[in-house]
Amino acid sequence: MRSPTALLTLSLFFAPSLAAQKVAPPPTRPRIQELADTNDARAYYRYGMAMVSDKPEESVRGFYWSLQIDPSSAETMYALRTSSLLAMSSGDLYDYFDWSRKKRKPEYLAIDSLLYRAYSVNPFVYRNMDVPLIRAIIEADVIKYDPSVDRAELGHLVLEHLGTMRKEGWLSYAEGRLADALAGYSKQLHDRGRSKKDHEDNDGELHADRARVFYQAGNMDSARAELTAAIAGFRERDKKNVVILYESKAMYEQALGMINEKANKPDDAREAYGQALTEDLSYYAAHARLAQLQLLAGDTTAALSEMDLALQLQPNDPVLHYASAIIYIKAKRDADAASQLTKAAAAAPYYSAPHFLLARIADVEDDQEDAVTEYRKFISLAASSDVNLPTAKARLSKLSATAASTTAPTAAPATAPAKP
Repeated sequence: MRSPTALLTLSLFFAPSLAAQKVAPPPTRPRIQELADTNDARAYYRYGMAMVSDKPEESVRGFYWSLQIDPSSAETMYALRTSSLLAMSSGDLYDYFDWSRKKRKPEYLAIDSLLYRAYSVNPFVYRNMDVPLIRAIIEADVIKYDPSVDRAELGHLVLEHLGTMRKEGWLSYAEGRLADALAGYSKQLHDRGRSKKDHEDNDGELHADRARVFYQAGNMDSARAELTAAIAGFRERDKKNVVILYESKAMYEQALGMINEKANKPDDAREAYGQALTEDLSYYAAHARLAQLQLLAGDTTAALSEMDLALQLQPNDPVLHYASAIIYIKAKRDADAASQLTKAAAAAPYYSAPHFLLARIADVEDDQEDAVTEYRKFISLAASSDVNLPTAKARLSKLSATAASTTAPTAAPATAPAKP
């Protein structure tokens, strides 16, 4: 069985409620190209993408380490979840998507939490790996019902099935054909409207998919209209079905808020985030978004209050601690900012950003020893393309030179001649 059990370790970061579960050690860091920057999260992301088709287990390692270096990337969270599914055996993959079970396996919850976290960071994350995943799901379905099928016949059946999906919206979207995706989703909605069967439960997701396309295309008015229709559909769905972790109404309300933010409608965005919390008081992402709105409005007190609520709900998230530190810095509370940055660094040891701000705070306060320590730590972790790297190197050089000059030995005083 090729199940990515190492993801249980990562799940403690995304889903602390799983902390009681037995975990496996994290995957070892892969050896990437000789000239690649091993401090660059994107280098490991590219490695993961290069390996995903032929060596999905190896792609899991690449995406895992990309996320260790940059824990803020929704794109990498989605990629890690997808590659983890692709690394499964066909039987495990079929089992994963069997929602008839009332209780999910811990390793499945860990993978669920990756997509949940990705959507919490960015509900509009581009799902560019859905095509190989759907291909694997089709293979798992065929093998489930005909275990003796040979590889040639299996490949033929998969291609045939994918061919029937060619004009469906999800496939066009995954391939970057946005206009075709909108047309495909519209046709699906139209066909369902003409059908005598009750497809109401699924229409919400189709409207949400259209909202994602409009958002990517920059059409906020249409994105808002589609997402509003989606949320209405989900209200009906939730009366009948069990809600999947990463398909809650709170998450879609957050998406609506982000659409309003992008359309420069902060009051409407604030209302949507408030509605997300009405749907789910534990939805920390809404508090985090509200904190950013308050910060933009210049109200650091309200921003800190919202961020504190987010951290109470998600206390192990280094990105939330880092965002909280930024607000404290704006509020001119450097000691509190340093405390948050220390927590961010402890939660994500390969995350360089907190160390730069810790260095700057120590530097401003003339704490030369701590500034040097944090600049060195930042330089050891930062990617070569990091815009703060030249500043850190320059300050470290100057501080080190200053320290050297103040500790240099002075000439011994001349011995006074003995009195006669």
